Amino acid sequence: MKRWIQAIGSGQQGTTRDLTYEEALEAAHEMARGNSTDAQCAAFLMALCMKGEADEEMRAFIDVFHSYAQPYHPFADSLNCAGPTEGRQFFPVTLPVSLLLASVGFSQVLHGGDSLPSRQGTAMQEILESFGVAMDLSAKAWETMLFHLHIGFLHTDQLCPPLGKLKQVREQIGLRTVIDTIEKVMNPVQSMNMIIGVNQRKTMESLIPISMRSGVQSIYLVNGIEGSEDLPIYQNSTIRIVTPWGDESRVVEPQKFGFLSGPLQPMDKAEQLSSLRRIIGGENTEELKRERDHVIFNAGLRLTWFDKVGSYEEGFQLAESLLQRREAQKVMQKWVDQSHRFTLQDYPHNDSSSKIG
Repeated sequence: MKRWIQAIGSGQQGTTRDLTYEEALEAAHEMARGNSTDAQCAAFLMALCMKGEADEEMRAFIDVFHSYAQPYHPFADSLNCAGPTEGRQFFPVTLPVSLLLASVGFSQVLHGGDSLPSRQGTAMQEILESFGVAMDLSAKAWETMLFHLHIGFLHTDQLCPPLGKLKQVREQIGLRTVIDTIEKVMNPVQSMNMIIGVNQRKTMESLIPISMRSGVQSIYLVNGIEGSEDLPIYQNSTIRIVTPWGDESRVVEPQKFGFLSGPLQPMDKAEQLSSLRRIIGGENTEELKRERDHVIFNAGLRLTWFDKVGSYEEGFQLAESLLQRREAQKVMQKWVDQSHRFTLQDYPHNDSSSKIG
């Protein structure tokens, strides 16, 4: 890895240079195979971050780590969604939205890693485990659950072990690097639709050429709350829609559809869990209006974007109806029950379950 660190800084008069695709490919393979020390990986990632990742460097790293990902059965008619690598400090809108979409048969594939200590937040796995969802499943069991429940979550360590092994390096750096981008764009079941949250417009621009070459039918790039895929309802948002044939920019205006609630407020893990249980349980109170409106708005957007309804208004109405009927809670309870059933099949002495509510 030392030669690639030197190569980045080998320009004239202290300037830097970009690696070619082939050079970046070799560097990524060295890192993925564990042929470099943590210190070397950290130094390389920092140098790359300070220089600014070029498109070919980004593409090479994504290609390499994709090649090390665990194989799963393709579920083309699904929506792939990765949450913030920092974890959530605000209400995790995507979880109830995904449960609602799963309840109408639109398969949702969630994935992500642990929240890094340097970035305070609650990771998706922490939330799901608190609800009682068992995570230690075989690939076949996970695929069976996705087929029947239309929802599943994969931890980064399980999805791509070489990425998981870089956890300590990422903790030491404490900054976003190309590894964060790789984690977001993993597509474990070859979904034809993706929604990717980004922290900066610069990251969004760099993902456009990569997205166009990915073969995915449509990718929505969103600079949402906390760099997530969740759009706020207290301000307009600009999103990019990328297809193999090009990309377009679109402004989303919540007030146009009557959404007038204020910003979400920071929550610790206990508060997030309590609000999630109450909202997916059908509670409709003034206290939860901001969070509930965000769920309805984002669910309606995704139902419309991915052609599950004929209009935004229809999408919002369907989302609200599904919440009232507690369809999200029903899916979550089945998720908990079936995950433990499959865990018992793999590990018959592990007998634990949980009830949602």
